[in-house]
Amino acid sequence: MNKPVVFTNVANSWSALSKWTDDYILRVIGDHKVDVNMCTFGKMSDITKMSFAEYYRNSLAQWPDIKPETLNQNLPYLRNFDCFGEFPAFGDDVRSQELFKPDIHNMIVRGAFIGAKNTATHFHKDTGDNVVAVIRGKKLVVLVPPAEESNLTRDPLNISVGENDSGAPLESHPSLARVNNAFVTTLDVGDALFIPIGWNHYVKNLDFTVSVSCWGKDINPDKQHY
Repeated sequence: MNKPVVFTNVANSWSALSKWTDDYILRVIGDHKVDVNMCTFGKMSDITKMSFAEYYRNSLAQWPDIKPETLNQNLPYLRNFDCFGEFPAFGDDVRSQELFKPDIHNMIVRGAFIGAKNTATHFHKDTGDNVVAVIRGKKLVVLVPPAEESNLTRDPLNISVGENDSGAPLESHPSLARVNNAFVTTLDVGDALFIPIGWNHYVKNLDFTVSVSCWGKDINPDKQHY
């Protein structure tokens, strides 16, 4: 399958939806140091190490001490956090790996994305098929198919949602000026989105959001599937 698919309410039965409260997450992870960045996909020097508890509480409060100076400046964002590897207590709370076929995806990698409202990852593509599941909050996802990649301009300006949001609206965003065919969806709590390898995508948190990405990869790239 090489098309995105939304699985509505697929995660509603996962224990993470009821178990991952603020108190529980902070109790398990506490002051563990995490790598926080602006999702610029730039230099490693953009990454800041800080206490998880400090990061989480500031994200809940929408980073009150940070005043973005330009429309394309992101808030700090904890992305691809290996909470499952570093904290085994979370391991069975999310079941997105069960959506992959072992004979096709023989390597599974999972990571959590935790961020304040308006945190975003700009247009990029993954190195494997990806299932993004929302545990808390809401996400906007814009997808561009592989056939349109040459038309995509990766502008750092955020995509705005609503009158008071910074950035440019989807219909006039410079990244999509030459793109003829883009797909847009909003993911609520319990929803999951399958993003095939090769699809560029922009993802923005519309509220304080906790989500998990699960990448299915084939470590035998010469093998053909029919």
